[in-house]
Amino acid sequence: MALGGIRDHLGGGFARYTVDARWLVPHFEKMLYDNAQLLRLYAHAWAETESPLYRRICREIVAWTRREMMAPDGGFASSLDADSEGEEGRFYVWTAEEIRRVLGEEDFLLFARVFDVTSGGNWEGKTILNRLSCDQLPSTEEEARLDAMRATLHAVREGRIRPGRDDKVLADWNGLMIAALADAGRMMDEPDWIALAEETFAFIVEAMTRDGRLLHSYRQGQARHAATLDDHAFMIEAAVTLYEATADSAYLDWATHWADVLDTHYRDGDGGAYFFTADDAEALIVRTKSCSDASTPSGNGMLAGTLARLHLLTGDSLYRERAEEIAATFAPLVHRNVFPLTALFCSWETIERPAQVTVIGDPDDPDTEKLLAAAHRAAPPSRALQAISPGTALPETHPAADKVEKSGVYICIGPSCSLPVSKEEAIRLDFAQRWKTTNPGRG
Repeated sequence: MALGGIRDHLGGGFARYTVDARWLVPHFEKMLYDNAQLLRLYAHAWAETESPLYRRICREIVAWTRREMMAPDGGFASSLDADSEGEEGRFYVWTAEEIRRVLGEEDFLLFARVFDVTSGGNWEGKTILNRLSCDQLPSTEEEARLDAMRATLHAVREGRIRPGRDDKVLADWNGLMIAALADAGRMMDEPDWIALAEETFAFIVEAMTRDGRLLHSYRQGQARHAATLDDHAFMIEAAVTLYEATADSAYLDWATHWADVLDTHYRDGDGGAYFFTADDAEALIVRTKSCSDASTPSGNGMLAGTLARLHLLTGDSLYRERAEEIAATFAPLVHRNVFPLTALFCSWETIERPAQVTVIGDPDDPDTEKLLAAAHRAAPPSRALQAISPGTALPETHPAADKVEKSGVYICIGPSCSLPVSKEEAIRLDFAQRWKTTNPGRG
């Protein structure tokens, strides 16, 4: 995918899907929710591999989001159309002659070799830029030249008639991007990404809540429609992730508030888990309750893991009970079809075998910041991570509750905690060893 035409090699971000098995020919529409999920995925892949390509992709997604997806009043717009001037992909594709005219012959020869540019094109006589067939890797010097060429072509492309944009701000899709920016920003030491996540979260709170209740959409100064389960689940995930990234307890307060709203208005007290709509929303023929993922994770599936993290961060056992209730409610579906239940499976790992990571130290000490950054990079997604000053109380149920006077990073899997780790390079090794010994048969 990173090398294929589904990725916009000039402007960043990914198209919605491709129509071929090579990831070459996209449906050129770009969706906020796809790029939010891919940002978080590539960030975790970078943390595991330190691949320069993965880091580049994350930076490109964020740059595209800032440049093309900021809504007029705040928040992120929903999508970009595939068509412009009545043709699908017209904004994104090139002819060889167009590229030669912009770059000149010498640069064109290098660019054409790397990005699959031919006189006949690779799609309907035009060229979709990609690197799928580039067998000979460019040198460092050539990559620098290619970056300059990409910037030049992008500037020229910006002069074309742009595809239309759906500028609705949706709470659920914004929640996905907020969480991705906070998580990726913390792992990759990009404070501006976290700041963008915080700004967007503040917009949702200020413009898309009424009487403490979340609303679904915003456009042209109007917030409308009662929020769905997905809106709450994704915004709770955003709040928890921002708390982990910033240690600002206000985010934890919003997470618990929205969890309480779900309990009051969305929970199925008889059958367990949560309905898609509130009990005081517009009446529907059928009030649905599902755990099947679609192009975004299911609200119930994601919520199970987020509630489990809330339990670990707050010590409130009710959140774990609700998380387990979701898993139990939908467990029979596993025997019918496992494929739409990925979010639930990921959440189950958080419920059953979470990693609790506590960084204790002076927040103004650069060494504490280094340990915190290393912990974010090393910790698995099924984690609850918090930073506290020495002496700050942890929940009584926390396995490191009696260790708050001692600085360092405590890595707890289940009830067992490591000794305090005080060196960055030791954190990943400790994680790897403890995760392996508590997960038999897994790397």
